[in-house]
Amino acid sequence: MDEWHDRLSEEANIGDLHHRDRLSELPDSLILEILSLLDTRDVVRTSLLSKRWENLWSTIPCLDLLKQTPSVISSVVSQWKGPKILKFRLSFPSFILGPSSSVIDSWLLFAIEKRVEELFLDLNSYKKVDYCLPQTLYTCSSITKLTLEDCKLRIEDNVQWHQLKTLEIRYPDWLSGDAMNQILLGAPLLEELVLKSFKIGENENFNIRSTSLKILKIQTGYIWHETTVLRIWAPNLLNFVLEARFHGTCLLDAPSLTHAILSLVHDGDVAARFKLLNHVFRSIRNVEKVTLSHCCIEMLLKLKNEDMVMPLLNSKILELDTIGAEDMLDLVGMMFPKLERLIVDQGRLQAPRFDDSEEVHNAMVDTLAYAKMSFPSPSLLHLKTFEATWSMRDPSIIPAIQILLENALILEKMVIRLSQGASDPKTFILAQEKVLSIPRSSPNAQVIIISLI
Repeated sequence: MDEWHDRLSEEANIGDLHHRDRLSELPDSLILEILSLLDTRDVVRTSLLSKRWENLWSTIPCLDLLKQTPSVISSVVSQWKGPKILKFRLSFPSFILGPSSSVIDSWLLFAIEKRVEELFLDLNSYKKVDYCLPQTLYTCSSITKLTLEDCKLRIEDNVQWHQLKTLEIRYPDWLSGDAMNQILLGAPLLEELVLKSFKIGENENFNIRSTSLKILKIQTGYIWHETTVLRIWAPNLLNFVLEARFHGTCLLDAPSLTHAILSLVHDGDVAARFKLLNHVFRSIRNVEKVTLSHCCIEMLLKLKNEDMVMPLLNSKILELDTIGAEDMLDLVGMMFPKLERLIVDQGRLQAPRFDDSEEVHNAMVDTLAYAKMSFPSPSLLHLKTFEATWSMRDPSIIPAIQILLENALILEKMVIRLSQGASDPKTFILAQEKVLSIPRSSPNAQVIIISLI
């Protein structure tokens, strides 16, 4: 009887172990770390799980209030009792009217008093909020990462963002050169600066000067006037992105730059385009990697027709977006004599579709004849790697591959990714056989052909 009783007791203890709330047995610090990974509204719901969890959410250091109504945000802010906020992110649903400026001020003051480190504020709602950032935000020295969207910047005193490392400003009402200068002076540790969709006035000098900056991205759809001057002095800058309808002058002084991404649109005459690109390309003449968009490629090719060529003698890596095979060969031949790695993506470029084998053959012959006539072999003397993402409907890539394989004497690797390959296996196999049958000037060249959906 005693043995039977002991067995029952043991089974009961095992049952208790199976039904025990192991999650609630975790220490508060670990639970808070887990909750920090969730949306704040979901975190608040955890208060229903147990008595112990009832107020635990109110000390979580990360408040993620994206796409929440002003009433929800105010409720969470009023009940939060933690000592410090690591991350505070808020935005509103697109279908509601934004809150008043005083309400937004109260939220920001709450975050500032809790020594917030990461702040994300998006005021892009159904009805735009005419909101100007409070002056107290400019003296919040605890901020390390700041993202502002649809906010007005009016700086009346010195900026004290002494710990700030990342700053992103999107769709500001206006961003003057003076405001930018004050920000940079007050952010001595800033490493990444992103400016999106902002206007610069006519006859304005917009200066960006920083010894700490490593990444700079300027992306705007607004047309910058021909009298606008953008001056950048950043001796430690590594990555630079410029996407703009730019009619002015860009002067870049960044001797440490390693990667430049350019997407420039200019609606002026040939001389004006040459002036713009000449300034930019002289500034990046020592950059190791260059990425060019379709619009920038078009401008360069038009300048070639006018014998206005600006070679980048030291660039070793070139990435081309949305480009045809003939344009690719043209651009490499005229501008990049020391290229070691070439990456191309046909992208959204409308590819011709050839359903008849004779049409395919004629298109390939035409492309090959054009390439052999216009492509200088010395441009491929240093090429080691070629990567292409292409449509199988456009056979012009095959003659371009032939040109590369015949002229790249030290080519090590070629990777061709063909789209629509899975849906048309027969055509893919034919393309694969054609490419693999091309003679190679480099005995060590490895050719890989991948089928994409």
